[in-house]
Amino acid sequence: MKKIGYVIPVFPTLSETFVGVEIRAMQKLGHAVQPYAFSPGQHFQPADSELKKQCRYLTSAPAYPFANIWNFHRCHHFLRQQQGFCYLSLLRQGLQLARLAQQDKCEHLHAHFAWHSTATAIVAAKLLNIPVSFVGHGADIYATPQDIESKLKAANFICAVTKDMQNELQTATKSPVLHIPCGIDASQYPPLNSNWQPKKDFLFIGRLVEKKGLDTLLHALGQLPPDTHLDIVGDGPLRSSLNQLAHQLGLNSHTRSQVHFLGHKESAWYRQHANDYKALVAPFTIAPNGDKDTGPLVIKEAMALGLPVITTDLSGCNEILEQQYGLQVPMDDHLALANAMATHRLQPISTLKQIRQRAFDRVMDQFTALSQAKRLSTQVEAL
Repeated sequence: MKKIGYVIPVFPTLSETFVGVEIRAMQKLGHAVQPYAFSPGQHFQPADSELKKQCRYLTSAPAYPFANIWNFHRCHHFLRQQQGFCYLSLLRQGLQLARLAQQDKCEHLHAHFAWHSTATAIVAAKLLNIPVSFVGHGADIYATPQDIESKLKAANFICAVTKDMQNELQTATKSPVLHIPCGIDASQYPPLNSNWQPKKDFLFIGRLVEKKGLDTLLHALGQLPPDTHLDIVGDGPLRSSLNQLAHQLGLNSHTRSQVHFLGHKESAWYRQHANDYKALVAPFTIAPNGDKDTGPLVIKEAMALGLPVITTDLSGCNEILEQQYGLQVPMDDHLALANAMATHRLQPISTLKQIRQRAFDRVMDQFTALSQAKRLSTQVEAL
């Protein structure tokens, strides 16, 4: 099977565990995989430790590797189309990646995120005359796209993590666009515990950024009885302002403490504590710059852990839950969210057990990393 070079902006990093999960699934199928990145992440999940050791960073290549310079005519047209990157700078990094990929005998380059990683992968692949593909995720497609049309035309195929994205991208290219959502490592999720007896109310887990809808969640919590509690796991630029909002809403005071900010946790924490809660609340929205979550992995993980889901009608959530594997409310509607949380909180455990079992069966049938990797592998091998 072909050896694949994975090209990633930053690797490994806490908030992008899906990359490591996908790489390990491709390795299980028999592919040799070599990760490449521009820089290492400061914080990452223990599961990615081995891949971090294997990862090669472009800074390890010579500053001006000229081994493939005589092939630059193959990528000249693509380079000229790039408005987001300097021609010579992108050519130099493409030569660096080509040097490393040639040393490692890669037969295909596959980039995550349609930004600089994809542009560099395309240049390197053209220099080496090997196939190249990339994955569109969210902000790279909807918030801050960079020369996306030229990348769509230059790649041999493209992966979209939602059906909506697949349909949108396919209109701009003749190259195949595959729907390959991020999957979970099924081996990390045993059958559900039939003795589930949650002692806590609600959990949020994710980056503290606008598209997560946390302001809506805090306003919803303010509508619920004072004995309703929410744990927020994660960190990000909005932590300070969200703390202030919680105090303004009276959710945290000397006499009342409904919300707790726990900071970021390793993935093992999620698996260990998910069954303590009655539901994951994920009030996704669309940020002012257009950024949005696409096929949120945290929902799939909750389903695999037996944690019922309350979320919004974001299109990526619709594809996962199909209105029958969790509760969904309109985006940015804190009253509807509060009603859903209040109703869920009062549901008998017997009813919640049925919901969690249906959701578990759904994610194990449709969203495992191995099943998605098989589709990716088939496309790579067909080139």
